[in-house]
Amino acid sequence: GAGASVRENPPRENLVRAVMPGGEYRDAESTDDGLGLMTGEFSRFNEWTEINSSWEGNFLERIGPSAFDKTFAENRNNMRVLYDHGHDPSIGNKPLGPIRDLRSTDTGAYYEVPLFDTSYNRDLLPALKAGQLGASFRFKVVREDWNKTPERSDFNPRGLPERTIVEAKVMEFGPVTFPAYAGASAGVRSMTDEFITAELFGDQERLRALLS
Repeated sequence: GAGASVRENPPRENLVRAVMPGGEYRDAESTDDGLGLMTGEFSRFNEWTEINSSWEGNFLERIGPSAFDKTFAENRNNMRVLYDHGHDPSIGNKPLGPIRDLRSTDTGAYYEVPLFDTSYNRDLLPALKAGQLGASFRFKVVREDWNKTPERSDFNPRGLPERTIVEAKVMEFGPVTFPAYAGASAGVRSMTDEFITAELFGDQERLRALLS
């Protein structure tokens, strides 16, 4: 196709995707949990999404329905639930709560996280209750299928390269505040650029080395 360029080897580590809306909040009275329950899907299966990132390139992507089966079975105890991937200046990488349920459904990656009764979670409650936060996850691509020269189609009118993520390893997930952009009210987007930028700005020496 005449679509935008895809790198020869697009990055596969420290990728970030976010969905909006990101889930719902159930208050403590109905759940018997500390501050209440955060629940929803942080990823949806088999939905084509355009990735347009200075770090990753420009292509269409979908996540296969069994992409998380292995990581949920093997890595769940190492995963953390963080706000804004641990980059929020006041909360940092304090976990929001334990992972009580984590599984693949017919539609996506379903989670239930009872919130710790902490001051930083109390600060997040108004935005959570109002549905103002997306849900995001950071992952590594373990197995992928590429179609670099697809036919143009209804879901891919420009003939962008298409990636199907067959297996992914999830490091952490949690609520995020979406940067403003067109169509932020629904759907999926890449937030890898924001993540990489925040990592570098937090690591001034690495940033200086890259810029010099």
